[in-house]
Amino acid sequence: MKKNIFKILILLLLVLTVPVSAKLYKWVDENGKVHYSDKMPPDQIKNAHQELNEQGVVKEEVGRALTDEERKAQAAILKKKREEEEKLRLQAEALEKERNKILKSYSSADQIKRLKSERVSALKRNIQMAEENLIIQKRNLDDFLKRAADRERSGQVVSDTFLEQIEQLKEQIEYQKQFIIDKNNEITETENKYDNELEKYLLFTQGTNQSVD
Repeated sequence: MKKNIFKILILLLLVLTVPVSAKLYKWVDENGKVHYSDKMPPDQIKNAHQELNEQGVVKEEVGRALTDEERKAQAAILKKKREEEEKLRLQAEALEKERNKILKSYSSADQIKRLKSERVSALKRNIQMAEENLIIQKRNLDDFLKRAADRERSGQVVSDTFLEQIEQLKEQIEYQKQFIIDKNNEITETENKYDNELEKYLLFTQGTNQSVD
């Protein structure tokens, strides 16, 4: 208690003896000792300190100098913040670019749905034709294999040309099978593409231009 009263008396004494225009500083040194003075010692500026007015009221507070580790941590936080801001900026630019692309490509939601339907229908026609060709090629292959088997049973030699035709038919059949698989995959990709672009179009126009069926 006496120690606190002593500190208060020192502060009052300093306030009364320091000119009105002078500054008064308060700081705590490395040993935890409180100091009052009209000047900050150069070796203490790095410590946290307060500037008091003539009534002893705190006018300004100055934090202590950061350590190297703290400065590095602060720099890392600032760097991360700038990176996040740059990421958001790039995302906004990409979104605006996508918006311009979609609005330039389509005039309405109905146009997107119509293009999707036309493209899918064309792909389905290709698949239908391929399936019809596949049936014919399989029949031809069965016929060639049957004829080859008949020749072998009758003791006749199956010519190399005949065997090559059989191999060609097998290759054509495999090609048609893969063609059908590819076109079915293309249908899925086409539907996803137009559905995605329709969703974006409605988002960018707030869904006011056209309604979705």
